[in-house]
Amino acid sequence: MESSMGIDDQFFSEEINIISIDDIPCELSFVNENLFREVIKRAIKESWSSVKKWWLTELANDQTLDENLGFVILECLKSLPTAKIKNEPSETTLITNYLDHVMKGMLHDPNKYIVEWPNTGLDESKARKSGRSKQPDFVVSVIHQLQTSGVIFVGEVSPPSEKNNVYKNCNDLIRIGVFMKDCLDSAIDLGADIKTLGFQCVDYTVDFYMMDIVQGTYIMIHIGQISVPASVKEMLHFVDEIEILLKIREIFCKSFD
Repeated sequence: MESSMGIDDQFFSEEINIISIDDIPCELSFVNENLFREVIKRAIKESWSSVKKWWLTELANDQTLDENLGFVILECLKSLPTAKIKNEPSETTLITNYLDHVMKGMLHDPNKYIVEWPNTGLDESKARKSGRSKQPDFVVSVIHQLQTSGVIFVGEVSPPSEKNNVYKNCNDLIRIGVFMKDCLDSAIDLGADIKTLGFQCVDYTVDFYMMDIVQGTYIMIHIGQISVPASVKEMLHFVDEIEILLKIREIFCKSFD
C-alpha cells in the first residue's frame, strides 16, 4: 500500500502485526469452557437459585474461572432473561442490562481502573477545543493518588433502533477516533508511553479498536468483535467469544501496566 504520508509499507505491516489480537497468547481453557457451557445449560433447564449456589461454589474453588471471566458469566445469568425479549431496548437499557456487566467484568479494578458511563465531556478533549466538549458514552479512567487522572478507553453505544442509521454510526466511529486521539495526546503530554483503546456498540455487536502512533502518524485499527448476549440461551455463543475479551483485557493491561 502506498501512502502519501511516507509510511514505509513493510514497517507499517510489522507494526500492525505486533499489536494484532491474533498474536496475544491468551486462551480459555478447555475445562473452563466446558464449565461455562454446563452452567448455562443448567440455568436454562433448572431453577436459578440452585444453579447459582453451584456456580458460586465452583468460582470459589477454582481461581482460573475468575481469571477467565467466570463472574461475567454469573452476572449475565443473574441479569438476562432465558429467551430474548422482543421489545428493542433503549440505549440506557442496553447499557445497564446487557453491556455494563461485560465491560466491568473485563476491565474494572477499583484500585487501578474505573469503568464509568459519564454525562460530562472529556477533559482531554477540552484541551484541544474551547467550549463544551463532546461526551463519550463510556470511559475507563486511571486511578492515581485516589483520583481519576486520565481516560485510556472510550466507547460509544447505539441501541438496536439505530442499527440501520449508517450516518449516525459512521459519525460515532469518527467520534471514537477523535476521543482516542485526544486521550493519546494527553498521555504523551504527561510523558506516558501508552496506546489508547475504544469500542463501538451498535445493537448487540461490539467492535474494539486500538490507536497508536507509527512514525508520527496516528494509526487506529480494529482488533476484535463480540456479540453481547441478549438472553441466557445466547450465552452459549458468547462463550465462543470469551477468548476475544480475554485478549482485549491482556492488550489493555499490557498497554497501561
